[in-house]
Amino acid sequence: MRTPLKDRLTALENAVAAAEGRLRDDQLETARDALSRASVRLRNSAEYTIVALGGATGSGKSSLFNALSGIDLAGVGVKRPTTSWTLACTWGPNDASELLDWIGVPPRHQLTRQGPLGDDTDSVFDGLVLLDMPDHDSVVDAHQLEVDRVVEFADLFVWVLDPQKYADAAIHERYLHPLSRHRETTVVVMNQIDRLSETDRQIALTDLRRLLDREGLTGVPVIATSARSGLGLDQLRTEIARRTAAKDAAAVRLAAEARAAAESLESAGGAAAPRGLQSGDRERLVDALHESTGAHQLAEAAGAAHLRAGTAATEWPPLKLASRGSRPSPGEGAEDDLRPTPVEEARAELAIREAAESAVQGAAEPWRVSMIRAASGSGGTVNRIDAAVRAVDLRPSSPPGWWPIVAVAQWVLLAALVLGLGWFVLGVTGVVASGPRLIGLPLAVWVAAVGAIGGAVMTWAARSSVRASARGREREVEQRLRDVVAQVVDDELVGRMESELAAYERFRTGVRDAAG
Repeated sequence: MRTPLKDRLTALENAVAAAEGRLRDDQLETARDALSRASVRLRNSAEYTIVALGGATGSGKSSLFNALSGIDLAGVGVKRPTTSWTLACTWGPNDASELLDWIGVPPRHQLTRQGPLGDDTDSVFDGLVLLDMPDHDSVVDAHQLEVDRVVEFADLFVWVLDPQKYADAAIHERYLHPLSRHRETTVVVMNQIDRLSETDRQIALTDLRRLLDREGLTGVPVIATSARSGLGLDQLRTEIARRTAAKDAAAVRLAAEARAAAESLESAGGAAAPRGLQSGDRERLVDALHESTGAHQLAEAAGAAHLRAGTAATEWPPLKLASRGSRPSPGEGAEDDLRPTPVEEARAELAIREAAESAVQGAAEPWRVSMIRAASGSGGTVNRIDAAVRAVDLRPSSPPGWWPIVAVAQWVLLAALVLGLGWFVLGVTGVVASGPRLIGLPLAVWVAAVGAIGGAVMTWAARSSVRASARGREREVEQRLRDVVAQVVDDELVGRMESELAAYERFRTGVRDAAG
């Protein structure tokens, strides 16, 4: 099923919009020109069919123009032994001046036929704009440029060849071969066929057919004519009349241009499906960037600070006094540990680049470059992650409720030790009674032993609990920082990469629908 022209042009426009800033301007030029011409062509007298006659000097192109238009050019004051400018003849009651202005045909080169030219077939020429272009092989550069310019406006190309120069490389290489994309809007005429014998005619026409097929113009009509004798003119008139009556030549030409433009975009930007973002890509990216920020060291510092604070709060006072001054302040050096080194920044940027290249794997080079540029952003992603991590408030919450209880118990045990030792000394010196004995030892010794042993045991148990909670604190901080990194990755990196993949998908869809 053929895609409607409107949908095809919309798809091409979407592809161009998606490729803006990703493909070079020269790679978008063909599609932009096709869209521009389609917009103007459909806005300017879309009911007209523009048929351009092109050919080499001496091919009889202008004679065919005279025969088709029914106007003796010399009789209306136009003198030109060779075609040196584009001449236009229009049929029908509607004003085609706006369309001819767009084509660039000045008023003095415009002819108008308001009615039939003498037979019923010519009556269907209403809506026809017939253009007689300059000779494509003229030695005057301006003539060749005029042909190249007018070719862009034609809905139907009628290329007039002659038996002597029908294989001329100039017209085949410069015009006919490039028109392989416009087979549906091309007709080839072998004029002056009356100069050949019947056998030579067949040989020439067969050879021309072979050349056209080799150039991709399979199925293009080949009509043998003679403007002098009238041979084949009815067939040519019928072909042009049929195209004019169908009123679809412009749409067919514009659709062909859209397809060609889509093929040009596909050649430049590709259309292969990318690998895309897989389930594990985000986690690997978060891991790499989390590592680069030094958050692991900060989490370790937070755990160490928790351990020091817990130890200080629950340790037996004599041991605390003995170790005072040997421990750094909680969190000391954490900020320095957090700053990423140049090596870590380079690793992070490499991880971003690898993730971007992996996501767009399979796409053409422009999209790979565009994806890397989008993922890298302004190049400060690592610094933004570092700033986000630094902004996290990692101050510890209120200490666990058992710390104060252990602290009080430690003081009670210290008091027992002091009381027991004091009682024992005073008992030995006879200041006070030594008191009862228990298993052969004074009670004061047992009280002191309970204080000393109890303090040591409680310190050991508290330290084990504090170490466990410090590891939990380290894991908590690590997870909080990783969540911060993941948020930045989602908001910036993954978001930008998904946006780029969406743009590429719009490009692929537009190219496919425009070429379909």
